[in-house]
Amino acid sequence: MDDKIRATITQLNAHLNNMPYRLDYVPPGEIRLLDKNARYMSQEMFQNLVANIRRDGALSSLPLCWRQPDGTLLVLSCNHRVQAAVHAGLEGILVFVIDRELTREELVAIQLSHNAIEGRDDPVILKELWDEIEMIDLKMYAGLDSEIVKELEKMEFLSIAEARPDFKQILLLFLPEEIEEIRQLMEDIDMIFSGDRNYILSRSHYDEVFRLIVDVKERYNIINNPTAFMKIVQFARERMGQG
Repeated sequence: MDDKIRATITQLNAHLNNMPYRLDYVPPGEIRLLDKNARYMSQEMFQNLVANIRRDGALSSLPLCWRQPDGTLLVLSCNHRVQAAVHAGLEGILVFVIDRELTREELVAIQLSHNAIEGRDDPVILKELWDEIEMIDLKMYAGLDSEIVKELEKMEFLSIAEARPDFKQILLLFLPEEIEEIRQLMEDIDMIFSGDRNYILSRSHYDEVFRLIVDVKERYNIINNPTAFMKIVQFARERMGQG
């Protein structure tokens, strides 16, 4: 069987002249593991990986190896998968092989790039996908760390559409000099109340602010809202000066 596989791989490699890699089929125990590997895996996750490989009877992703001058293979990526394949008792695995000469720096750069360049899980989508799996053995096959699973089980997501806040908006237009005065007032207020906690105002505050602007407009015969607001700013500054 191995001879047939290797013969097929030889024919395939003959058509891959422009590819930087070659395919090979080798016993995982003959592949040299990395002396230094920054990527680590918990014992639980490694055992799950071994169980998955034993169940599949093969690796689901191909390790990347470099053929050393003496002809042996050194794994650059999927170090744990090669180890797990040995523990799972696989007789042979498919691997990608770099045949060209590499410096030590190039070897390390390739190794680190395969460890570092990867995506991240969106917790909302991960939770949705995890909830689609009902069978216990398939949940185990998914290979999520137990700590991650605990976090997922605790997650409850509430979309904005389901809890749309009830709010109203006040739009005020100011001249540059007015904006500067308001900015200075905000800085003064921030300094005075820097130890207080700030919260989102409720809907009732809108009505209160609106009534205050209307009262100021009527009392001081003011036509537009920004001017009335600036009058309120003036009162605030005078009140703060008294404090």
